Amino acid sequence: MKTHGQAVFRFGHFVLVPGERLLLLDGTPIAMTGKAFDLLATLVQNAGHLVTKDELLHAVWPGVVVEEVNLSVNISVLRKVLSAAPDGANGIETVPRQGYRFNAAVEVGDLAAIDLGALREVLPYLSVAVLPFSIDQAPNSYLADGLVEGVINDLTRLRALRVTPRASAFRFKDAPGDPIAAGRELDVAAVVTGALSQRGNGVRLQLELVDVARNAQVWSAAYDVAAADLAQLQVRLIHDLAGAMHIRLSGAEVAGLARRPTTHEQAYQAYLQGRYLWNQRSETSLQGAIALFHNAIDLDPHFALTFAGLADAHTTLGYLGYCAPVGAFPVARSYALKALELDPSLAQAHASLAYIKFYFDWDWDGARQAFLRAIELNPNDPVSHQWYAVYLLASGRPDHAFIEAQRAHQLDPLSLAVNTDIGFHHYYNGRYAEAVSQLQSVLGMKRDFLLAHLWLARTLLEMGRFDEALAETSIAEGKAREWSVLVAARGHTYAMAGMTDQARAVLREMALLSRHRFVTSYGIALVHAGLGRKDEAFRWLDRAFEERSHWLVWLRLDPRWKNLRDDPRFETLIKRIKYPA
Repeated sequence: MKTHGQAVFRFGHFVLVPGERLLLLDGTPIAMTGKAFDLLATLVQNAGHLVTKDELLHAVWPGVVVEEVNLSVNISVLRKVLSAAPDGANGIETVPRQGYRFNAAVEVGDLAAIDLGALREVLPYLSVAVLPFSIDQAPNSYLADGLVEGVINDLTRLRALRVTPRASAFRFKDAPGDPIAAGRELDVAAVVTGALSQRGNGVRLQLELVDVARNAQVWSAAYDVAAADLAQLQVRLIHDLAGAMHIRLSGAEVAGLARRPTTHEQAYQAYLQGRYLWNQRSETSLQGAIALFHNAIDLDPHFALTFAGLADAHTTLGYLGYCAPVGAFPVARSYALKALELDPSLAQAHASLAYIKFYFDWDWDGARQAFLRAIELNPNDPVSHQWYAVYLLASGRPDHAFIEAQRAHQLDPLSLAVNTDIGFHHYYNGRYAEAVSQLQSVLGMKRDFLLAHLWLARTLLEMGRFDEALAETSIAEGKAREWSVLVAARGHTYAMAGMTDQARAVLREMALLSRHRFVTSYGIALVHAGLGRKDEAFRWLDRAFEERSHWLVWLRLDPRWKNLRDDPRFETLIKRIKYPA
């Protein structure tokens, strides 16, 4: 058989060119996600032979722990693609409990037989990453980052295009290198690179579009603009990039791109700075983000995105336990509603409101509708899919939840938060070995990522590996001292390990801590539960209910309550949360 990069595979009305990541139906390119394409290529190259589930998972998701449900979802996608041809519907055979076999007759030909040049003249790029722009001097760093952020946000509005989110694209900021390698790691068809330099009172921006599969620059342009015209530059960039990628803009997309989030340049810059601080998630950075968002609103009171930013910042303060939920979520709700009043089509604001309805109101149906509305407005936003996956898991729909988590991963494969949530899903489904593997892979991406250490500690606890769990908690506490969630985790682990004196000391520590900052009653209840003090545990759980603790949405799944589940009071508390049927 010819090598992967040189061979062309023909079956029925289809032609598959793995090296160019092309699937043609009667000569017309077919749009597919990266993982679905890899799955088809693996099956076609092994036509007539059984390919086991493990072999497919290893080939398509190397180094990532994924569930079989993700494999079956992509098989369904392939069957739908193949059914477009009269003879394609039955090409993939399911071998029960083992794997799949591609049964169509396959002919192997030469790459030279395909006129790639002609195809590339019309073939749209369906996925792209905008890498951080290089700069000629340090003062231009913030301007360059702001332009990249704006371009990413605008490209995300194009429904035909999957765009790598800022968090993953900016992982390459401090380590610039081969854009082709970055594109392959981000699983995109094209990469945009740029260089920003000072030109008197204005700037010059040099842009390039690189085809990842062909390892070739396919478009470039230079822009010289005055500083006052930067807002209009962003509009030009999106139209030019869409043309270079052969993306046809709908009338609604053209109108949407023409409508700028704000005409006040300083307000937009303050918003970008605020989002940057929000992404850091520390208490100090969140307070800094809130101050910047308010600065932006002072400059432009009609700037809807900034109100959505304020909603997210206050929600995060409450979620992470930096302040009481009753002091955070209602404030966040008012800002989310204001954002929607200013712009009902703002997907981010719908997602923010859904988050509040889920974690604070326990309005399960309202949250579901708001999440679905956010996804309808922007199906390419990984955060909406990520949050919806969490909601579905708490709702008791683990398979659907994992599909949404994988969708978020497809949209943003290098997201630390999304990859951590995959481990989180394994944990709540009792797949502890898979959770450990996934969370360790996250720490391989970023050694000090706080949430991965938190969930790894919880997983190791359930496996009875108490010393390792305490070590992970200690690492996390080194980054977030006096965070009551971690203090409680340490106390519960001590109790479950039989270290009762240390667990009791943690209860005293939390009492002292509560004198100057919020301490979640849910955490105090956990330590009492670990010590076997059922009455005290339920007393503190009742307090958590009065606090509207967001952790209570996990009461039904959290394995740390195993000592309380046979008590009638536990079932009573479950009913008070009013989980969906």
